[in-house]
Amino acid sequence: MDTRFCQVAVDGHVMTVTIDRPELRNALHGDAHFELGDVFDRFEADPSLWVAILTGAGDKAFSAGADLRTPFDKDDPRAHRGMPVPSTGFAGLTWRFARRKPVIAAVNGLALGGGFEAALACDVIVAADSASFGLTEPKVGLAALGGGIQRLVQELGPKRAHALLLTARRITAAEAQACGLVAEVVPDADLLACARRWADAITACSPASIIATKAIMQSYYDRGMEASNREMFDLPEVRAMLTGADAREGGKALFEKRAPVWADPPRKAD
Repeated sequence: MDTRFCQVAVDGHVMTVTIDRPELRNALHGDAHFELGDVFDRFEADPSLWVAILTGAGDKAFSAGADLRTPFDKDDPRAHRGMPVPSTGFAGLTWRFARRKPVIAAVNGLALGGGFEAALACDVIVAADSASFGLTEPKVGLAALGGGIQRLVQELGPKRAHALLLTARRITAAEAQACGLVAEVVPDADLLACARRWADAITACSPASIIATKAIMQSYYDRGMEASNREMFDLPEVRAMLTGADAREGGKALFEKRAPVWADPPRKAD
């Protein structure tokens, strides 16, 4: 992929996206948002890519949030409600609610404002010892409008979320792990290896099963416990899993005592 503000590397079924503005602590401006939106569009569309890892260049920041210094034309036809982001949100992720494939955030250094929101929009967060997190927008007269407020309330419950949201304070990687936001904390030098280990654990599973699992989770978020349970067999992702090759391959591989050979998932229907 021809990119200016991020680096994209593919290894097997895993795509690693590195935000590449270290001189600005990987803060994102309009063009970077739209570029990342395109990158994750391509990730979703490519059947050979099963998992993505998102991280930041350098050792200072995953992303310090929005680049407030670079002007953006609110009349730009790409703008979403006059904001310098695509319809899929900050970093092309925070409003990508129909995303089918897992994304892992490998957080190095600061994850502040929109940077924290991008991490929260991922399925799994792993963090370096040096990482810190915070929705700090109120300290500059703004609010977290990329889904971070809603996700923190959903993840932490109201009172713990309020304690962070209404003070705009930062928390360490250890604190984020203790409250369940971060899956694993490792030394800084081990961060990408840790993220890859998690990605490999996901790619050991059937991609059709992972896509179906994510679709059921989203239906639960959207519709609640009872409706999600009653309607999940009508989800196209669940029907595709039950009738697909992987459902047969999994049982066959188990019987033959070998590792299964999973099929690439079908492209998402338009």
